[in-house]
Amino acid sequence: MNFDKIAKVIFKAQKIALFSHTRPDGDTIGGVLALKNALQSIGKHCDAFCDNNIAEKFFYLPEADSFMLFPQEKYDLYIAVDCGELARLGENFQVFTREKNTVNIDHHMTNDNFAAINCVMEYSSTCEIVFELLKFMKVQIDEKSAICMYTGLSTDTGNFAHSNTNEHTFETARELVKYDIDIAKLNFVLYRNTSYERTKLLGKVISRMRRYEDGQISLIYTLTSDMQEVGADASFTEGFIDYATNVEGTEVGISLCQHAENTFKVSMRSRGKIDVSKICSEFGGGGHRNASGCMVSGFFEDVVDKIVRAVSFEL
Repeated sequence: MNFDKIAKVIFKAQKIALFSHTRPDGDTIGGVLALKNALQSIGKHCDAFCDNNIAEKFFYLPEADSFMLFPQEKYDLYIAVDCGELARLGENFQVFTREKNTVNIDHHMTNDNFAAINCVMEYSSTCEIVFELLKFMKVQIDEKSAICMYTGLSTDTGNFAHSNTNEHTFETARELVKYDIDIAKLNFVLYRNTSYERTKLLGKVISRMRRYEDGQISLIYTLTSDMQEVGADASFTEGFIDYATNVEGTEVGISLCQHAENTFKVSMRSRGKIDVSKICSEFGGGGHRNASGCMVSGFFEDVVDKIVRAVSFEL
């Protein structure tokens, strides 16, 4: 797990750059902010970076507004959080490729170990690894860091509903709630409170859901024109895939979100029968057995055809 190596380079460094993955979710945001807060408490100068804007629903997290797009100066250490591959850093992958003092903390077992020091553990969330690392380093954890890590743990397990939820997940949650986290308020913000624009977009997306292989595959898609029509962006689509996966009879849920012209972010969820990380790896992506993703380029219908054929082959 390389905690000893990571601890040594962190204690040695004075200026640390922390990176989330592109199109950030609760796990990468929570992990970065938890590390930032905890390491600042021991005198480290830490800056957080993400090449995309943080979704508004995460603004309740301490220092969520401190994220910058790209580093403008030199740092002693560069840490990637929850990035299954170098490309997940988005535009910031260029920073990592030219630096030597790099650390990769992640929970995706398809991780390609792109840093000088890699810590990849098969936990339900990267925030669980961050929690273990901070305990190993004997860095004091306060309420700010705790709510950040709890957010990552909750969002990456679907609020403790996904199959990756296990004994360690609940044990970590038990430790974190000791820091007076308002769970009811957090759950409302993360899972129930939604904007009118997102609701309009969701309705449009669900209304044209496609099904293949006698209903074993359910697919939804969001185009740039859809988001422009309701005044939304890609961050509004987080969680949409659940509406496809939850349809009765579905083995694999697929969500396509247009990233650029002829480029689509593909997310897959499996009910357990199919290893979607294997499918996504064929397109240069990866993740977990039951939750993975990739980027696919091409005309929309061609992309749909390629993805559906790849999943159908595994059924």
